[in-house]
Amino acid sequence: MKLRYIFGIILSAVLAFTSCEPSSIKESFDNIKLDKSYVAIDMAGTATTIKITATEAWAFDETKIPEWLDVTPKSGNAGETSVSFSATEAIDGRDVELTITAGKNTQFVKVMQGTKEVSPATCAEVIAGPDGKSYKVKGVCTSIANTQYGNWYLKDETGEIYIYGTLDAKGATKNFLSLGLEVGDEVEVQGPKTTYGTTVELVDVTVLSITKSLVKLDATSKTLDKEGGEFTVKAAYKGNGVLVNIPDETASWVSLLSMDYVKGKVTKIEPNPCDTVLVKFAYLDNMSSVVKRTGSVEIASNNGKSESAVAVALTQNSNEPAKVAIKDCFEQEYTHIYGQVMSVAKDYGFIVSDGTASILIYQSDYTKSARTADNVKVLGAPSLYNWAAQIQKPDLVEKNGYDKSWKLPTAVEYNTEKINELIVKLTGTNKTKNHLLPIEYVTYQGELKIDGNYINVIFPEGCNGQGSLKLSTSLKQEDVAKLDGKQVKVTGYLFQVSASKDVPKFLNVIADKIEEVK
Repeated sequence: MKLRYIFGIILSAVLAFTSCEPSSIKESFDNIKLDKSYVAIDMAGTATTIKITATEAWAFDETKIPEWLDVTPKSGNAGETSVSFSATEAIDGRDVELTITAGKNTQFVKVMQGTKEVSPATCAEVIAGPDGKSYKVKGVCTSIANTQYGNWYLKDETGEIYIYGTLDAKGATKNFLSLGLEVGDEVEVQGPKTTYGTTVELVDVTVLSITKSLVKLDATSKTLDKEGGEFTVKAAYKGNGVLVNIPDETASWVSLLSMDYVKGKVTKIEPNPCDTVLVKFAYLDNMSSVVKRTGSVEIASNNGKSESAVAVALTQNSNEPAKVAIKDCFEQEYTHIYGQVMSVAKDYGFIVSDGTASILIYQSDYTKSARTADNVKVLGAPSLYNWAAQIQKPDLVEKNGYDKSWKLPTAVEYNTEKINELIVKLTGTNKTKNHLLPIEYVTYQGELKIDGNYINVIFPEGCNGQGSLKLSTSLKQEDVAKLDGKQVKVTGYLFQVSASKDVPKFLNVIADKIEEVK
């Protein structure tokens, strides 16, 4: 453990001891007396009371009362008053110090819900636990994504989580490099959990300890040629030799060729030098694939007391097609497009646009974590379904950051006349061969009708179509249910028109907004 962490622990202990001094809170004055100045509330938030006896008017400073705490009443007059304290249900301990003013005197009340102690947890327990709760977890740093804010991955025997933001030894942000943390180091951290899409994160963690790895690599990632060949990993180690592990999913195309050792030279400056090993691997070609493949190899060392292992992430290039605009995606049997996520329908698919056109990405695992404004690369076979473009079960959806300038386009109004014109246009044509429906952002009005899992919009008399909705992730099912039977305005992406008895009828929209029309 580094000195700065030892100092932090000692300082915390001193502060904790000081906060327990009974003389820090005065329990009574001549004009206001409390039967107790410490209030304990259970994690469920059950109400508890104190008794205030005053000779004049008194009041809590309401600016100090947090949102999670309810105090009733917050003020009173001379006499005896019972004050109730209750809280929302908590998953972590929390506390606050409140002040009561009576005349020239200020009284203090300490309110605590639960305990603020954080118990150790495994990555699996963090993944299964609730958002907002703080966890203390120990594992190995497997890769570092950002060295300014300190974004990296922590793995133990039960799973892996993402660390989004790391505080330095003084509790400051944007100073990650000062910690000296490297891939392969064993780290214990503490911080609150959140979930971004499907990624489980601990946010702005405090580093409790770092145990340096016995192995250090010249690189923790390598990009390999699609033609196949050889690559070498150089590792410095302080253990008793090196062990190479190739996971089963990588062993089908990567194999170990040789290991050449170089003994470290002892000097006055470095009496315990690292030994070095050059590990050579062979890998097969990926010429027959249009998708890059990934894998890893692991270099480990053991000194009899501890073991360290560091992985090298491998990415092999492929015969990937050149990127094209979405409007030109049908020029390739297998296409490569790039654009922004515009709207997401949970467990269904999402819309990607690039300024030239839009397309539905259907039955993709990425849908679970997709968010609007994500920049994504998509590889897959384009097809037509219900007269509109889609890529079903893409081989790759890869996020490349997000665009802060993202915004939805102006919605095109679909009134009775426009809907009827569209129905006529599509009638009698082949819905899997004729690209007649551009995916666009639209708005239409009608009566919302919910029947089980079906959410429909009944258009006015004289309109030959009907609305059919998928809810975007921006809408809640329970909120939409309240609009059943009411006149509504729907705004979202029109992505298909499905038929009834071979006649085009249902305008399928991923709804971003559903507003009551009065």
